[in-house]
Amino acid sequence: MKNIIPIIVTIISIATFVLIVQPQYNEIKEMQVQETELQDVLDNARKLQSLRDSLLEKRNNISNADIRRLEKLIPESADNVKLILEFQQIAERYNLEIQAASATKENEGSGEEQQQTFDIETNDYGVITLDFSLSGGYSQGISFLKDIERNLRITDIRSLTINPPSGDGLEYGYELSIDTYWLKDNI
Repeated sequence: MKNIIPIIVTIISIATFVLIVQPQYNEIKEMQVQETELQDVLDNARKLQSLRDSLLEKRNNISNADIRRLEKLIPESADNVKLILEFQQIAERYNLEIQAASATKENEGSGEEQQQTFDIETNDYGVITLDFSLSGGYSQGISFLKDIERNLRITDIRSLTINPPSGDGLEYGYELSIDTYWLKDNI
């Protein structure tokens, strides 16, 4: 009988270890792994917050006038109506009359159009093609083109056709195809 008590205590000890201590020990190991992962996430969040704060500070140092100029350079939306009105205002300065205008957004999947864009891996921008016809004097047409050239918004003249005046008139016909760009929302 003397030997049976140590055997029972040993069996109880082993059972306690297997049923209680070992599962808790494994749970503690899993929690330590999770703690390491969460600490890494917290470190990344602190780095991102620091980066965000420095970018906000840089953004706040830019004047509102410069921000408006940047927004005009490459706007954040493809506002076709605003674009046509902008070109109409330029045309009115030189007494040119816009006779017809149409705007089309370039699709991301169109192969032919894609080859004429910049060689950039990501398409963070979209292209709007604006086709319109003008009529007016030659010097006014040249001045109109110079204003488009000096315009803050990025534009590429894809094609330009100048038709001579018909009959006794002094008004030339201009057919323009212009590409302009806008930023896509990537967030």
